[in-house]
Amino acid sequence: MEENVLVVKTQALSDILTEEGVLKVSEEIIESKLREFGEFLPRNAAEFDENYRQIIPYVVMMSEGKVLLLRRTTRQGEKRLHNKYSLGVGGHINDTDASSDLWETFKKGMEREINEEVEVEIKELKYIGLINETSTEVSRVHLGIAYVAEVEFFGLREEDMFEIQWIHPDELCKKDWGLEGWSKLVLKEITGC
Repeated sequence: MEENVLVVKTQALSDILTEEGVLKVSEEIIESKLREFGEFLPRNAAEFDENYRQIIPYVVMMSEGKVLLLRRTTRQGEKRLHNKYSLGVGGHINDTDASSDLWETFKKGMEREINEEVEVEIKELKYIGLINETSTEVSRVHLGIAYVAEVEFFGLREEDMFEIQWIHPDELCKKDWGLEGWSKLVLKEITGC
C-alpha cells in the first residue's frame, strides 16, 4: 500500500517562511496553516516535488541536561540521510494518523513517530519553532516543526536504524559531529553555538 504523507503547498507558507533557520512562528499560526492548507500526497511524489513541503515533527530528547544524539544507520529508510547524526526524533505524518482535524492528525502522528523510535516518558514538551532550510534536495521538500522534550528514557525501539549516545549540548559545539542540517539549526537554537 502506498504511503500518503501530510503536506502543505510551499506557496501557502511563503508568508511565514521568510528566512532560513529555526523560525519563531507561533504554534497557533502553524496550527491554522495545517487546518487550512494541509493535504495528503503519495510520499514517493512528495519527496521530489518542491511545490509541497512535507510536515515533519522534530523532537529533541533531553534528560538530565544531556541531549540524545542519534546516528542514522544504512538500514534507515531515507538514503540521503544515512550515517548522518541527528538530534531529532520524528518523521512523516501519514493518512493513517488522520482525524477530522489536521492539527490533531499532526499531534497524533508526532506521538506515533516518537513511540516508533524511542521508549520514553515525556515530562515536558516545549515548542521551539519551524525548521526552514532549503540548502539540500531533502530539506527543500520538508518543513520541521521543532520541539524539545524533557524525558525519562527507557530505550531505543529501532535499534537497527540508529546508534545513540547521550551528550551535553555544549560538547556538540566543540567539534564537527557531521550533524544533519536541521540538527545544526536546532543546536544553534538551544545552545547559541
